[in-house]
Amino acid sequence: KAMRWKRLISEILVLIAGFLSVSADEAADSLRIERYHKRLERRQEAWNRLIPTVFPLQYAGGMGMFSAGIGWDYGRDNKFETHLMIGFLPKRYNSSAYATLTLREEYLPWRIRIASTPFEVRPLSVSLAMNTIFSSDFWTSEPDRYPNGYYAFSSRVRFHLGIGSRLTFRIPERRRYVVKHISLYYVVSVCDLYLRQKIVDSAVPTGDIFTIGIGAILTI
Repeated sequence: KAMRWKRLISEILVLIAGFLSVSADEAADSLRIERYHKRLERRQEAWNRLIPTVFPLQYAGGMGMFSAGIGWDYGRDNKFETHLMIGFLPKRYNSSAYATLTLREEYLPWRIRIASTPFEVRPLSVSLAMNTIFSSDFWTSEPDRYPNGYYAFSSRVRFHLGIGSRLTFRIPERRRYVVKHISLYYVVSVCDLYLRQKIVDSAVPTGDIFTIGIGAILTI
């Protein structure tokens, strides 16, 4: 009888050990699967952040006669926007037609909603932009045909600092298909070259160093 009891206890212990081993393996597998899905979610979120959320269209403003592109809004209350825009300047305004590329960062600190209406105002936008023009007539480094130091700047790349305002119409949710906001804006900007000319020669009229652009932004 003692041998039977010992054998029974041994078999029970083996079963318990086997059960605990299976449970531990299942728990480890479950943890690995959970981590795998979390990695997939993080990758999906990273890809989603690359999808453009704003589509700006602008007339004038030192970026070409017309410019359009894509962008992203982000940050708390979407206070920041990044725009990547292609511009075009027709031949009738220069000896040749030019294409431009602009990278612009905007900061919109305040949002004022007009009560009982679908409108809101962003009273201040501050922007910093880098613009380049696609043409062999312009250069990044000073050409050899000029004396060394004759031009202390690049004629191809311009930096713009601007301020403006924005009026936004919020489309009611029941009527939204793709676009949820339509914004109209203006921006008054000055580029590094014009600012330098004003500093070097105070006779240059202040109004001549500023450019004004107006545009619209679709937010999806």
